[in-house]
Amino acid sequence: MTAEEILSVHRYVFNRALKEQDYAALEGLYADDYMLVRPDGSVLNKQEVLQDLRRGGLRFHSIELGQAEVRVYGSTGVLTAESQAVSSRRGMESHSHFRLIAVYVQQGQSIKLVHFQSTFLR
Repeated sequence: MTAEEILSVHRYVFNRALKEQDYAALEGLYADDYMLVRPDGSVLNKQEVLQDLRRGGLRFHSIELGQAEVRVYGSTGVLTAESQAVSSRRGMESHSHFRLIAVYVQQGQSIKLVHFQSTFLR
């Protein structure tokens, strides 16, 4: 696992799947014990996240990644970055600017996302 692989998976699998509502790709990327910690502190597991995306009406229109830094520790990669996103839920558009931490692990031949946490920036 390399920093370049982590950035590629994050941009071209994770972000692409969110923008294109490719839930099958997200289900394959998320580890079985995936955890999302939202900026408000709420925690969702893999199934709750997928359900929220499918039924909650959340749609991502754009996701920009900046100031990305990846640290690799054996079979674990930690991505810290700044992101700006435009999304909508039930027709209400919102713009967000946040710092994120995404933890990826190598599982066999696959790279899985095990943890994602974000904090809003002003």
